[in-house]
Parts: sequence; C-alpha cells; structure tokens
Amino acid sequence: MDLALKDKVALITGGASGLGRATAEQMASEGVRLMIADVNERLLEETRSRLAGAGATVEALRLDVRDMAACRSAVTQTLARFGVLDILVNSAGVGGPMSFFAQTDPEQWEDLIAINLVGVINCCRAVTDHMTQRGYGKIVSIASEAGKANEKRMVVYGATKGGVISLTRGLAAELGRYSVNVNAVCPGVTRTPMTAYIDDEMEKQASKFYPLGRLGQPEDIAPMITFLASDRASWITGQAISVSGGFGRS
Repeated sequence: MDLALKDKVALITGGASGLGRATAEQMASEGVRLMIADVNERLLEETRSRLAGAGATVEALRLDVRDMAACRSAVTQTLARFGVLDILVNSAGVGGPMSFFAQTDPEQWEDLIAINLVGVINCCRAVTDHMTQRGYGKIVSIASEAGKANEKRMVVYGATKGGVISLTRGLAAELGRYSVNVNAVCPGVTRTPMTAYIDDEMEKQASKFYPLGRLGQPEDIAPMITFLASDRASWITGQAISVSGGFGRS
C-alpha cells in the first residue's frame, strides 16, 4: 500500500535507537523527510549518517524531552529547516527498575515520569500551535501493553504509559476539530536497547505468554507507527493500538 507519505516531515524523539530508529528507517523508505532527536549525541550522529547514506533527507538535533524550552526549540528548528511539521512521533522513553513498588524510592521514579510522561506532554504541547493553526497533523506516541494492564515489578513504568494513553485520548478529543490525529501504539516486550537485560533464557520463558511464540522486534512496531502517521489512517484517532504478538487481546 502506498501510504502517500512522500515529502511529509516528521520529528521523531528517541530517534537514535530502538523503536525510534526503526520508525525513522521505515518512514525514510516512504519518502518522509526526517528530523531525528535524541539525548545520545553519538548514536544520533551514527543514525543520521546511516539514514543519509541510504538516501534519506534527514537532520538531527540533541533533545532532552524533559526540557520544555528544548522541545519548543526542536519544533522551531524543524520548521526552519523544512517549513512544515506534519508528524510527531514520541518515542523517547526509559525503563524502570524491575522491583516491587514497595522496594523502590522516589529518586528511581523521577526520570521515568519526567521522560516517559512529562516528556511526551512537552513535545505534544510544542507542536500543538503549529498543527492547529495549519489545520493538519499526526501525533503518534509509544505507550505499552503495561499501560493498559499494569504488571507487578513495573508499576510506575506502567503508570507512565497509562498516562500516555490517557493523554492520547484527551488530545484526540480536543484536536480533532483541527484535523489533527492523535494515537498511541502499545508494544508488548520488544527487543531494544531498553530491554537489553533480557537474555536468551528469559526470552524463551517470556515468549510462552505470547500466542505468536516470540517477543517483538522494532521492525514489528515501526510499520504501525508509520501507518498511523499517514492519511490512510485519517479516520483513526484517540486509539491505543496493541502490537504485541497477541499478548494484549481486546
């Protein structure tokens, strides 16, 4: 299917690795012009160079999504380079301690909440004025199956992703009148740098909970993100769509 994305402009946070990088690669294959943003400057330049070498139109900037002023600057820089901003992908995120809630302390939650939830809020707010004034936009945020049905040992992480889902639904209700679509993608456990702690034995055991018999790969998630960022999904908004090998069945 031709997603008619050629020459659209996307700002992708967390774009230097994992789901963000896979999404950048997928969108580049559709002809999307890219601004990839990440806090890791080394990986950011590696990813920019790799995409550019494959023929993509791509720029890169360092961004800490915890900083509202930096998020606004990222949008300003994207507009200065490309003239418009069609798509925001909120992929920047971190994992939390795999501990029971009663064994954790507030300092272990601060970055988790600031990046996974407040960072998404910051980036959404940073693009809202441009998208509403233009009367067009696509916002796709990475949530998680944990945001739908929280799990032990990841209570605060699940809460941040549940917040992203709620934010998605509220923004969709507000921004629909401006032809801005807002959706979330909810992966199951996916092999990315954030889940590097999973060894082969852990993966074998965890895969038993997935009807398709395996954990996810970034390439399993990126096509859904890209589809939701396209006009082929123009009547889809306010949704939290599971891409999880059957783990979350709704």
